[in-house]
Amino acid sequence: MRQKHCAFAFLHIRLGLLCFVLLIFASCADSVKTPSPTPTPQLTSQYEFTAQDSGKTVTYVVTSRFQILLNQQLYPKEQVHISCTPSAALGTVSNLPSVTPPLYVLRYETVFPGKCTIKNGDFLLTVITVAST
Repeated sequence: MRQKHCAFAFLHIRLGLLCFVLLIFASCADSVKTPSPTPTPQLTSQYEFTAQDSGKTVTYVVTSRFQILLNQQLYPKEQVHISCTPSAALGTVSNLPSVTPPLYVLRYETVFPGKCTIKNGDFLLTVITVAST
């Protein structure tokens, strides 16, 4: 009878230990959160900008092209300043359309993910480039 009692007590302890281990695993599983996917940024569908678009922030995928038309008298082409992180995030495009002076065109292509600002006087356009999915 004593052996039966010991065997029953041993089984009871093992079941208790098993329940404890399962409880620990269950509570750990609840505390581990699956990372939520990074939201896809809203991409810009505008590809031509003028002085009236100053202050905008646009978002494109790599290899997107866009252009800026500015008035040479108000925004001298020599005063265009581009700042990018990384520095090679934006490239210039050489095949420019002809426009009637005093307007001129700046055309760019997004090359690497990053952030750029294009400034000329009070004109400012911020370009964010994301990797294509």
